[in-house]
Amino acid sequence: MHRIVLIFAISTLLGGCGWFERKVTANITGHAVTCVEGVAYLQFPSGVTVQYDRSGRIKTC
Repeated sequence: MHRIVLIFAISTLLGGCGWFERKVTANITGHAVTCVEGVAYLQFPSGVTVQYDRSGRIKTC
C-alpha cells in the first residue's frame, strides 16, 4: 500500500509542474515548445531560448 502511495505522489509531483513532460519531450524529439505569458520558448535538453519567427521577431502564442 505504501508503495502505491509513493508512486502516485512522485508521478503527481513530476507531472503536475510540467517539468517531466518538457524534459522528456526535449530529450526524445530534440526540443519542446512552451508558452509563457504570450511568448513561445524552445526547451532543449541543454537549455531554453526564445523562439523567433522567420522575420527575426519573437514568436508569440
